[in-house]
Amino acid sequence: MEYRTTPGRLQIGDCPLYYERTGEGPTLVFLHGLGGNHLSWWQQVPYFMRCYECITIDQRSFGLSPDPEGLFNRAHASDLARLLDHLKIERAALVGQSMGGWTIVGFAIEHPERVAAMVMADTPGGIFTPDMKFERREPMPVDATPPLGSLPTYAADYFARRPEFAFLYDEVRILGARPPADAGARITSLRYDLARVRERVTMPVLCIVGERDVLITPAMVKEVAKTLPGGRFVSVPDCGHSVYFENGPVFNHLVRDFLADVNYR
Repeated sequence: MEYRTTPGRLQIGDCPLYYERTGEGPTLVFLHGLGGNHLSWWQQVPYFMRCYECITIDQRSFGLSPDPEGLFNRAHASDLARLLDHLKIERAALVGQSMGGWTIVGFAIEHPERVAAMVMADTPGGIFTPDMKFERREPMPVDATPPLGSLPTYAADYFARRPEFAFLYDEVRILGARPPADAGARITSLRYDLARVRERVTMPVLCIVGERDVLITPAMVKEVAKTLPGGRFVSVPDCGHSVYFENGPVFNHLVRDFLADVNYR
């Protein structure tokens, strides 16, 4: 079987939203975090394209999707809705990494019938309970050039163990990124109503976190999984804030097994 990647742009206001489609089958959509873009999923698309139609997106302010209106994360969930409408996709499974978790939760609250399942990776996704302890740590500015291996978005010894992967992560992070200076504060200040979350986000949800995540701790993600009616929790050893990147094979297997019983109808 031949696999092709089809790029596209959807004009939403002044934002030309960039996306790519690869593979055939039920739809699986990947939403990157604050340090990423559509290229972040280079370990996932070749794996899942054999059984799924994989859609990757440059969320506005990242990669090839400029944000001249300055809407940033206020439009991420509605951008996803507009894109799925444009592509005539009625129902999909969604994978959201960190900032992308806010996108998929926001979309699921408004359109629960269109979400077959969700994977929330290293993220609370805007779901905060009264018992959750969260000390917001401002991430490294996306356009900064910190010393190699110093990012808090992967395990502290990741560069020592996998220098080529850490280098690639750092390179992907700065490619075309134009988020606002207060991006971290804008993301974490968006908190969804808990009652509405519990009422609307009832589909199966897999909550994955790196055991050594210092940005979004395992305790936070475990609390999110407990809050959601269909929540499941997995902690992955030797990983920080980017399990999908730090240990792609384990992440892929966890997602594959989770999606095996999902009903797309």
